[in-house]
Amino acid sequence: MKFSNKLLSNISVASVCALLWIWVLPGTIALRHGLLGIGCIAGVLLIKENWSKLSTAKLNFIPLYLISSLFVWVGIHYLFFSLNPVLELSEIKGLWVRSLAGCIMAIGFGISLSQHAHLRKYFYISIFAVPLINTITYFYDCYITGSILKPNDFVKFYFAKIETAYFGGIATAVAVANLIFLFSGKIEKKSYSFMAYYFFGIALVLFSAMVSSTKNGMAISIAMCLLLSIIIAIRAFRGVGGIKKVAITVLTFLMLMVALIGYGHKSFAPKGWDTIFEDVKVAIDIDKHNQWQFREGTVEAPLNSLGVPAALNTYVRFAYITIGTRLIAAHPFGYGSINQSFNGMQNYEKIYHEHTGQVHSGWVDFGLGYGIPGLGLVILTLLLIIFLGIRQQGELALVAVMYCLMLIPFGFIAEISYKQYFEATLFFITFSSTVVAFVGAQKSDQKL
Repeated sequence: MKFSNKLLSNISVASVCALLWIWVLPGTIALRHGLLGIGCIAGVLLIKENWSKLSTAKLNFIPLYLISSLFVWVGIHYLFFSLNPVLELSEIKGLWVRSLAGCIMAIGFGISLSQHAHLRKYFYISIFAVPLINTITYFYDCYITGSILKPNDFVKFYFAKIETAYFGGIATAVAVANLIFLFSGKIEKKSYSFMAYYFFGIALVLFSAMVSSTKNGMAISIAMCLLLSIIIAIRAFRGVGGIKKVAITVLTFLMLMVALIGYGHKSFAPKGWDTIFEDVKVAIDIDKHNQWQFREGTVEAPLNSLGVPAALNTYVRFAYITIGTRLIAAHPFGYGSINQSFNGMQNYEKIYHEHTGQVHSGWVDFGLGYGIPGLGLVILTLLLIIFLGIRQQGELALVAVMYCLMLIPFGFIAEISYKQYFEATLFFITFSSTVVAFVGAQKSDQKL
């Protein structure tokens, strides 16, 4: 039985969108694996149909080749550079196999959206699933408790902060990309509904981040909003008549929304924003202050230059980043683990530590795991996607660009290289690589 390209694309998009709705929900592992299998099979068949394009040596395909070569580096690392072959092999058989299946699924998904613009609206709706679910559960929690909950009382009600932050960051990138695309051309009457949708999507993400009290989630979403504000401001300055009025209106509402939600977050979030620079300065002095070696919360953070204890979450994270960076310099090929790179490397170096988790910086964690070569492949892929994507037409290429622009700074402050978040990271990088490979110079009128 031969499946048509249209049917395979429908299956690919349906499986990915369903996965986006249930990816972060507890108790859905079997369903996630089932959807991953379906999407992977559809991806294999779509790759087979488009093999003549994939096998040609073109500049647009370099990011896809680079991210694919990461799996080759993992094999080389296991054979020649592993500091814990048993652990690395166990992750290769589990996490890396799932990541490979996810990347195949992502290629199929990217091909589908590139070739069938009418399917993109399902992705643009499903990408807001996590902030929507988080917001609904917040109001449900308020309902069953009979009061309006403060953000710190709601944390971890349904899923962890990182899920709110990471998928919220991706959703913001998608919304910002589409809004930039809308403002880059002629604004028609139907554009207003699209603008309203993506504006509401950004508001949903920011509110979700606020009630979850996630600092990195707020930071990356607000940063993307500021980038959008600059671009809209330029459009307002250059525009005339109706375009100028629309740009000024959207810019005003956007800045007002960011200011209000940012103020709400700062009012309820744990301390740290007001002294962040002083806290970072004391945190990176790991030789003088060794509190990072003890379990978080068991000892008081050192005093910063203001004479007050540094915010503990800021102190430990930047201290971990500092020691992690040193370990990467000492072992440039990495330890050989995604989930245990920081803990394993400290054990290997016989450094006393009570924290057995991640650095909380995805790029440092991945550098510890697979060294400068592995990290270099990923970063180079992201930079090339940005370089190629901004030269292409259509909102889908802009989505790829904005995702990469979001991920690069976000990877310094969030756990994007851990368990299913690492699988999600590789999925979206591969998807973005496929988009810039297949969209090329195509111009799409599809916006939602």
